[in-house]
Amino acid sequence: MRKARIIIVGRVSKWMQDAFSHYEKLIKRFVRIELIKLPTGGDLNKESFEVIRNKEGKKILDKILGTPVCLDLKGKDLSTEEFARFIKDLTFDNVTFIIGGPTGLSQEVLERCKYKVSLSKLTLSHEVALVVFLEQLFRAFKIINGEKYNY
Repeated sequence: MRKARIIIVGRVSKWMQDAFSHYEKLIKRFVRIELIKLPTGGDLNKESFEVIRNKEGKKILDKILGTPVCLDLKGKDLSTEEFARFIKDLTFDNVTFIIGGPTGLSQEVLERCKYKVSLSKLTLSHEVALVVFLEQLFRAFKIINGEKYNY
């Protein structure tokens, strides 16, 4: 069974946990996903974004298994079909998808990532980014398996 780890920085609300559970059920026939929730690296009103990103980055780096993929605003823009090809080509022995918190990802994490993918040119909260990613991952597996995905 393929395995994927998703690291998300920031609070995960009940609606987000419900959305994750929904997509986990849809995706489980294709890949087993594990959600790793990390706290933000500090108080946005008291510390610089760089200090916060670096604290979060150290925690993220400790949790990466296998191939790291950063979901980042400056990553490569892909259509749904291109994303499906990207997912198909990934080795899922161990892959870690990383979603940063309110301040983004540290330079160290970005440098560690073999791939960087953008979910949108819009800035998304970490929770919305997770839902968009899970939806696209589900669609990608449907495409890979020759199933209809627009409904």
